[in-house]
Amino acid sequence: MVTEEYDSSYDVDIDELFISMRTDLNRHMSQAEDRANGNRCCLICKIVHRIRLTDRTAYEPSALAIGPYHHADPPLQAMEMEKWICLHYILDLNRDVRLRDYLSLISGLEKEARCYYTEEISMDSREFLQMLLLDSCFILVYLGRINAQGASVGGEQLKENRAYERKKEPTELSQINTACCPSVSGHSAVDIELNQFVKDPEGSPDQGICSGTVEWYNSSAVYDLLLLENQIPFFIVKTIYLFFSCNVTTTSLLTDSISEFMEGILYHFPKVLTEANRPKDFYHLLHLCHKYLKPSHNLEDDHHRYAANFHCLHFIFDISRKIFTFGRVQGMSHDQNMFHELDWSNSVQKFNRWRRAVDYHEAGMQFKKREFDEAKPHSLLDIRFRNGLMEIPCLPIDDKSSLLFRNLVAFEQTCPQVGDDITAYVVLLSQLTSTAADVTLLSQKGIIVHQMESDEDVSTLFTKLFEYVVFNFNGEHYLKSLCYAMEAHYQSRINRWMAWLWHNHFSNPWVGFAAIASAFIVVCSIMQTVLAFLSYME
Repeated sequence: MVTEEYDSSYDVDIDELFISMRTDLNRHMSQAEDRANGNRCCLICKIVHRIRLTDRTAYEPSALAIGPYHHADPPLQAMEMEKWICLHYILDLNRDVRLRDYLSLISGLEKEARCYYTEEISMDSREFLQMLLLDSCFILVYLGRINAQGASVGGEQLKENRAYERKKEPTELSQINTACCPSVSGHSAVDIELNQFVKDPEGSPDQGICSGTVEWYNSSAVYDLLLLENQIPFFIVKTIYLFFSCNVTTTSLLTDSISEFMEGILYHFPKVLTEANRPKDFYHLLHLCHKYLKPSHNLEDDHHRYAANFHCLHFIFDISRKIFTFGRVQGMSHDQNMFHELDWSNSVQKFNRWRRAVDYHEAGMQFKKREFDEAKPHSLLDIRFRNGLMEIPCLPIDDKSSLLFRNLVAFEQTCPQVGDDITAYVVLLSQLTSTAADVTLLSQKGIIVHQMESDEDVSTLFTKLFEYVVFNFNGEHYLKSLCYAMEAHYQSRINRWMAWLWHNHFSNPWVGFAAIASAFIVVCSIMQTVLAFLSYME
């Protein structure tokens, strides 16, 4: 019997492995602890592979990279020039603050900024700080419209800067924190790239920021700013703004400009938030977008009020039925009752989905576009249901709708603290529009206005949005009371009978007139028979 010789080259140095694993364990636990203590909500995560496969283009930027996840993607490098031009412009706005000062400022925030990302960032400190500064300057100039806010940085100083000769001393731009940005031949790496991108230091800042080869605001780069993977913590942007504007009291000018930009993106959606109550505190741009689409607070009260009224009607009907059927019901089994009793207490618990729009329509429910009232504005998610009439705000659908809703749902799925309002809305629409016939019905009512090739494409869009979404129908979502009221209306036999009568006999005016005439003839015949019988008895 031949015995195989053991190869000692496969021996593992346990001590070395122990040290390596202990180091990695301490690093990961430290990151987890920092994330838990510093930022419990609104993390910036990467979409898991399985969900990404449903629509890769909805989660990955096509023109503009913000943040570390897609920073080095080759197709996105064309927009990097715009970031360097924005940095040059920010430096020109306040010459008292140098590039080294900005880097030193955000270097103290690096640890907190890294905690916003669920994935471990492989970028070193130099690259990470440079990315934060460039992306923040881009957001300040284009979204915050710093180029138009002379007052926010000091109007007199801005005028002096534009009249001042724009040549800087080489040493003024070279004094960078060498620990973060190693120097090359006496100049920092950031300086070399800045001078490479900004070719015309004599030109005005307004000309500089428009010198890019791509009009990004007319491209899909606008929607790249709303991708979950394409975000940076907004507190970095605010810190840089306060630093160069010398305004330590408020950031309202900045947040108002960012909010106004978001309103421009969402201009075709109804919104509760107005200029007077714009959000002042948000974690990143997608979080701001989420705030604009939140439902109003009084919506659930309306649903509860309708459900309570329906409770009363059902109670009165149930008591009346028991009184008039007393004596007969004792000899009948529960299954032989002429009325099917709806178990109110368990209906919501047993019901685990909404139904198709066509099914509700056949049960007598009416759909109507909710008109926007500027005196009492409503959100896109403010769906109202009263007395069998369901009012849904108009929803425009185009090729970017899937991108927006997918990222908002992903944001809620990965950050439960912000709620699940968008998810509940998407689940409702995905089930209301299960087929092309449902989309056709809602389109005829003006609720859905789409630019897709067919109604089937709209149905497919919402069906795919629901894939891999975790949603508890019996949880405390904002549409729970609405679901309760809709199912109660659907289960009512009176509503279904009246709907059948209307759809089959009164939908056409002539058919309705014939039905009324027939009923009138029958009544007259009965009265004639009764009168003849009474005259005969006399």
